[in-house]
Formats: sequence, structure tokens, C-alpha cells
Amino acid sequence: MIERKEIFEKINQYQEEELELKLNNSELRKIIEELRRAEEKSAILNSIIESTDDGIISKSLDGTITSWNNAASRIFGYEEAEMIGVSIFNLIPDSLQEQELKFLEQLKQGNSIEHFQTQRLRKDGSLVDVSLTISPVNNSNGDLIGLSKIVRDITKDKLAESVGQRLAAIVESSDDAIISKDFNSIIMSWNQAATRIFGYTAEEMIGTSILKIIPEDRLDEEPKILAQLRKGTRVEHFETVRRRKDGTLINVSLSISPVKDLEGNVIGLSKIARDITEKILIEKKKDEFVSFVSHELKTPLTSLKSYLQMALIKMNDKDFIHKALVKAEMQTRKMEHLIRDFLNVSRFENGQINTKNSNFNILKLITDCIENAEIASSKHSIIYDGLSEINVFADEEKITLVLTNLISNAQKYSPHGGTIYISCEVYEKNVTISVKDQGIGISAHDQLNMFQKFYRVENEQTKSIPGFGIGLYLCATILKLHNAQLKFKSEPGKGSVFYFSLPLHTVG
Repeated sequence: MIERKEIFEKINQYQEEELELKLNNSELRKIIEELRRAEEKSAILNSIIESTDDGIISKSLDGTITSWNNAASRIFGYEEAEMIGVSIFNLIPDSLQEQELKFLEQLKQGNSIEHFQTQRLRKDGSLVDVSLTISPVNNSNGDLIGLSKIVRDITKDKLAESVGQRLAAIVESSDDAIISKDFNSIIMSWNQAATRIFGYTAEEMIGTSILKIIPEDRLDEEPKILAQLRKGTRVEHFETVRRRKDGTLINVSLSISPVKDLEGNVIGLSKIARDITEKILIEKKKDEFVSFVSHELKTPLTSLKSYLQMALIKMNDKDFIHKALVKAEMQTRKMEHLIRDFLNVSRFENGQINTKNSNFNILKLITDCIENAEIASSKHSIIYDGLSEINVFADEEKITLVLTNLISNAQKYSPHGGTIYISCEVYEKNVTISVKDQGIGISAHDQLNMFQKFYRVENEQTKSIPGFGIGLYLCATILKLHNAQLKFKSEPGKGSVFYFSLPLHTVG
């Protein structure tokens, strides 16, 4: 029979075993719960890895690939089965394989490599631009056992960057000002041409209002343009006026386009401004030219008609008829010279005029020009002082045109008469001809532009003097064909002297 003591010992033993079993079951449940959670995390991680747009690859320290996700297949063209157990060097161009070895050395030291841009090989042999992030994989003891590599295909980014760089280069090299701004009229970009046209640098303008370059009397244009652009409508070739940094006004042609985001919403505007000041000036000159031609040709034609009508009435008055015919002939010659000058401008610009050089006596040419000029104006005394006879080698007809223009200008710009001096001297192997007047002279400012086509001195003294600014342009162009240059000296109120040189040609 079992003693009472043994019974109690057995009961205690059973209770202890029951308690231990309960404890073991609780731990087991915890372990099972942790395993379940780990499995869920692993499933989530695998789902993320397989659904990401980035290639995620793991490899051993010798470069053997141990995992390969769907994005890696999409980027490189290889399926997982083709790459597991294969060397990572199959994806690396020969020229970049040393780079991979350097990465391994860095990773062994516990360093990560983030967003390194390089190129890798696809299955079809083409290169793909990628961004790499490489991290070491350590075991529970902290020992490096492999590498994890995240690969992002940046082909589109590179293409966008390249296109952006090209567009930026085009914008910076454009002759037109290209400016972008938001709907508060605040400038966001400003290219080099904008600096050249308006005088402000990009640093001075970005972040400031576009109203800075709009004159006060044009401020109402901006809200009208903005209202149109908010609707997504372009504004093309709008001609207006803008203000430069120095306060001067310039004529510009504007083309303004809405800037839209990816959803098509208008978020700002782009403005292309072209300086058309010169174009406006040319158009003005053309209008003036037509008016001038109409007036200048009509004047001698009217006089010619009047003289002929009076001659018909007074056919028996021989003295009057003689004077009328002289005047009519002079007006005819004047009209002929005007027409010839206009035609010569066109011919010179089209390259249709060449020189026909010959040996001729320049003194005879000067004498003929003086005689014709004396008929045109009786207010001026013309004095020749120079050689009695000298030959030059040039185009006689065109040099006649030059000298006729210079003498005519001397007469026109000496409205109160006076003496005109013409000289002809030999210097070394050249003959220099000069025409000097006692007229109104030319200011330093106007001297800079004297030989430009259609340029005329504009002041109170020249308002009543006819002309359109083509005479000196023609003279300078003709002499340029002779490898010569028209030069001058002048001082306001003290007259001017124009002179040029031609090669000397000896007789015999």
C-alpha cells in the first residue's frame, strides 16, 4: 500500500509536469504566431519586390546571381530561370567590369552605393542607362555573405535630360528673347537674347514682374493677354513697344504661348520677343522713300511741263524760248540723275554693277562736273585748284557719278552760298580728289553714320534740304569697287571736305 507521503509527491510531480506542459504550449503558440507574422512579412516583401518598377537582384560575393525579380526581367530581357546561378558580369559591358570589382571592395568595408548612374547590357546586346543602389547583405553574426542590387531604368530620364539640354541650348543661342512667367506676371526664366535686347541680366529679372519692361501707356495689354492665355489660346506676332533698362523704347513682336502641365492645365506662359526696331525703321524709310520719289520726280517734271507750255505760248520770243529750254534741259537732267541713283542702289545690292576701268584724264572729268554744277546753282562759286593734267585708271562714268554727288552735296549743304573748292593732287602713286565747302558742317554723332543707306542728318538746318540719304552711300559703294575709300573731315558751322584717291596712270 502506497504511503500518504508518496501520494503527495506524485501529485506535486503531476502538477509540475502539467505546468511545464502549459508553459511549453504557450511558447509554442508564440513561436507559431511569430512564424506566421514572418511568413506574412515575407509574402508582403515578395509582393513588393515582384511588383516594383525597379529591378531587385541579389548575388553572392563571387558575383553569382541568387535572386531576380520581374522588373529585372523587364529591364534586361532575361527570365529568372535564365539568370539564377549565372554571373552578374554577363550584364556588365567589358569596359565597366573593373567598376564592379571596385564596388565589391567598397561593400566589403560596409559601405553602400546609392544612385550610381552607369550602363548595363540587355539580352539583345543593347545598352541600357541605369541607376544602381547596392547594399551589403550580412548574416546574423554581421558577416558579409552577399550583395543586394536595386536597378532603375533611367533611359527616359536620360532622354528627357538630353532633350532638355538641347532645348536649353536652343533657347540660350536664340536671337529672340525667350521669357517664361507665371499668371502673376512674375518672370521665371530669362535667356541671353533677353539680356541683349532689354539690357537686364537674368539675375535682375527672374522673380520680378514683367511689368518692369512695359511702358505705362501699355500696361493694359498684360491683363488682356493673360485672359486670352488662360483659355489656352496663343497670341502670335503681336507688335508693341517695350522699355529697355536704359529707359529707351524698342519695337518688339511678341508670340505668347500657354505653358501646360501633364494634365493639360495652363500653369504659366512662354513669351518670345523679337526686336523689330530696325524693321519698323526700314518700313518707315520705305514710306518716306516712296513719298520722296513721288515728290522729287514730280518737282522737275512739273517745272519741265511749265517751261514747255510757256515756250509754246511764246514761240516768237526767242530769248525766252532759249532760257526755257535751258531750264527744261536742267530739270530733265536732274530727274535723270535721280532715277539713275535709285536704279544704282538696287543694282549695287544685287551685285549687278562692275567697274569698267580705263585710262582717262581726271581734269577733264572735273571740269565737266563743275560746268554742270554751275548751271544747277548760281549761288555758289566753284574754284578748281590743282594739277593741269593727270590721268587715272578707273571707271570714268562711275567716278563722274561720285564727283557729281559730292559737288551737289556741297551746294545743298551750303544753303547761303559761298565758295566750293575742288582740288586734285598726286601723293606717291595715287591721285587724291577733294571737294571742300563752307556749309553747315556735320556733328560728331552724325559722322558715325554718314555712309549708311538712307541716312540723313536731321536738324533744323537740314529740314528744308531735299534728299534721301543715298548719294554718299552710292559714292562710298562705287569707290569700294575701286578698292578706294571715301573719307571726310567736318566741323559744325565750318563746312566739310570729302576726298578720295585713285591709282595714278601715266601716259605712254
